[in-house]
Amino acid sequence: MNPQMLTLLRESRGYSGAQLAKLAGIPQPTLSKVENGLAVIDEARLQQLAEALDYPVEAFNWTDPIYGFGSVAFYHRKQQALPQTTLRKIQAQVNLTRMRLDKLLRSIEIDTQYVVPCLEVEQYGTPAAVARAVRALWRMPMGPIRDMAAALELAGIIVVRSNLESTRIAAISLDNVGIYPALMILNTGLPSDRERFTLAHELGHLVMHSALVDTDEAEREADAFAAEFLMPAAEIRTELKGITLARAAQLKVVWRVAISALIRRAYDLGVIENTRYKSLMVSMSQKGWRKSEPIEVTRDHPTVVSSLIKVHLTDHNYTFDELAQVVALNRDEFAARFDMEFFHPDQPRSPHLRALNKERHNNQPSVPSSAEWGRGCYGEVVRP
Repeated sequence: MNPQMLTLLRESRGYSGAQLAKLAGIPQPTLSKVENGLAVIDEARLQQLAEALDYPVEAFNWTDPIYGFGSVAFYHRKQQALPQTTLRKIQAQVNLTRMRLDKLLRSIEIDTQYVVPCLEVEQYGTPAAVARAVRALWRMPMGPIRDMAAALELAGIIVVRSNLESTRIAAISLDNVGIYPALMILNTGLPSDRERFTLAHELGHLVMHSALVDTDEAEREADAFAAEFLMPAAEIRTELKGITLARAAQLKVVWRVAISALIRRAYDLGVIENTRYKSLMVSMSQKGWRKSEPIEVTRDHPTVVSSLIKVHLTDHNYTFDELAQVVALNRDEFAARFDMEFFHPDQPRSPHLRALNKERHNNQPSVPSSAEWGRGCYGEVVRP
């Protein structure tokens, strides 16, 4: 058993050492020594821990590296307002998500059409200029981005949705985490327009922030990047002239961004004055639109993870239960975490996934070194 995995699995359930010891019927001093590698646990007690945590015994033997976010690399200003137990739970769940994806990718390659560049704001002048450079590099057509998640997946970025335990956090991104360029984890429950802006915001972090920067400045730069990436100034400026709430609602359908984002874009581009901007935002508050906007735009649908499941079930002939065992989850949690309720075996496979062969692959996945881990972790805060 890997003592570090015991700690990670415990934290992923939000338990303290004392709570787990009580649930598993194991003396707390014994559990503490086991987690610190000072004692060996017998099979009977390991089974008790597995049942208390609701994980298969196999999960305790994983040897994948476990990474911390770091207080300076984890980009969300309000993390200190979250309890340490919550932060540890988030960190554990993110690590487990990465580990599961690594195992699902053992025998599958992701063909990428784009690369995720590392561009310094100082070199390009502004975050908006960086956004234009990325759109050009990715040969994106003019106009609204049809599917933000699909664009990221073409660059090898894996996008998943998961409960991040706090409405303060919209997403967490990890770059250089393995054989794929980055992992973006969206918090569940976000409006579809908010998801798209969040994905663009996270892309901004990945592209621009290879070096340590001030947290607040990094957030402003990522917001500016996202605004230009989703709403290029040269294309949207004329459409924002004389903007009203009704007009913003019409543009929301076209550009697939929030009404509030369109109004803010009009202000940032100098199309409306500060007084008009404030007036429109007050009107939104009076209508209750700051909490829940009208018109739900079509939600982007990441396809890589569902396609991974499809490849294993069809090409590699895994059963549902066998695949759940591979990622060390019980059947119900596997179905919930991988959205199996919406999975259909006949759905099209992501075109940029390729099975290496149709045989079972039991080799351990390639494990990134700490150097390969790269630039770190970025989180995006939902602002009140």
